[in-house]
Amino acid sequence: MRGDGHRILLVLLDGAADRPAAELGGRTPLEAAETPTLDRLATAGISGIADIGPPGVPMPSDRAHARLFGYDPASVPRRGVLEARGLGVDVPDSGVTASANFARIESSSDGSWTVGDRSLSEVRSRCRDDAELVSAFDTDGVTISLEYTWKNRGILRLTADEPLDPGVTDTDPFESGLPITHPEPTVAADDSEAATRTADALATYTRWSIDRLNEGESDAVLSKWAGAPTHPEPFAETQGMSAASLTSKPVLAGLAATLGMDVIDPPEGYDERAAAVLDALESHEFVHAHYPEPDEVAHAETPTDKACEIEAIDASLATLVDHVLDDDLVTVVTADHTTPSERNVVHSGEPVPVTMVAPTARTDGVDRVGERPAAGGGVGRIAGDDLLRIARALGDRVLLDGLRRTPRDGTVPTIDVRPLTGGGMSRDGE
Repeated sequence: MRGDGHRILLVLLDGAADRPAAELGGRTPLEAAETPTLDRLATAGISGIADIGPPGVPMPSDRAHARLFGYDPASVPRRGVLEARGLGVDVPDSGVTASANFARIESSSDGSWTVGDRSLSEVRSRCRDDAELVSAFDTDGVTISLEYTWKNRGILRLTADEPLDPGVTDTDPFESGLPITHPEPTVAADDSEAATRTADALATYTRWSIDRLNEGESDAVLSKWAGAPTHPEPFAETQGMSAASLTSKPVLAGLAATLGMDVIDPPEGYDERAAAVLDALESHEFVHAHYPEPDEVAHAETPTDKACEIEAIDASLATLVDHVLDDDLVTVVTADHTTPSERNVVHSGEPVPVTMVAPTARTDGVDRVGERPAAGGGVGRIAGDDLLRIARALGDRVLLDGLRRTPRDGTVPTIDVRPLTGGGMSRDGE
């Protein structure tokens, strides 16, 4: 139960979970891929499936990772703030920060606008020039600034003398063919008056951006994921481990930094990335090794391409897995959500496979990775926010339920306790 248990490695194959594909004979890409390295882990460990969020609900990476790191997503900033931090954009202590992207639109007869091209893949290099046209705006006491970041994206920051609330709907419908959405306060907004102020400012800015970009490569600035800074407890306190995250994804880098993790920009090559993971394990008790490629391939290519990408990752992990199996590590391999590589679906709500390896694990009969093999494993079906606690238990990093070493409730086996002193009295009470 002490806090000096086994180190934990979380290998996160972003969006690796999938649906059966006809071109793969009814198998998923993970099931169809040749994965001898990951299969070694499955054979040596214990498998299961996890609903990262509520069963059936598709998860974005930021909210999924919050759960995987043991946090309620409501306790961490929303994605606009996390993306800004991950991209090195200053986030004001007060006000609202949102993610923005340039898009092409079409006018409708009723005076609204329909979203056309949301990616602008052919003219992304010129979106920086468009950003200069819409970088600063003032309306009714609200100042809005846009900072270009990458591709066709940017960060919007809203500040004002009066309170603003991020509880507003997005102007970006996140789907082509739908109208630009009129921003309005959400039912769950903490301050409806402040949220109305935020929504009105975003509506005015969006209309203004359409006028300003009349001569640009894009037609409008769309916004989503508005948020404000929150102050979640550091990961080192909630989980009792020093932590590092190897990720190239800005939103996850922002999440890791928000939680006090060391953020390491990983090498592009898979072999070099595996070596960087080994280096991080030398100086951290928890290492998050993020592989975004399965998700990216699923969005852009075919199930066969996704299977091939998983095979390339698997081949690069051989040396790392040798180390895992020779050491007293707890290793978890999973995905943060299901990303269908067929049909026009961003993410879907099926559970993801989980493999856990530890010297303490009760192994099962599963000998290969995949959605259906994992479903028959000894872990069973768990929730996403259970996963890290189970990994900590395998690493002897969980306090006996009901013990109270500190005023904080929880299962982190801290040994940093307040000692009782004599208060100036001797052993004889004099």
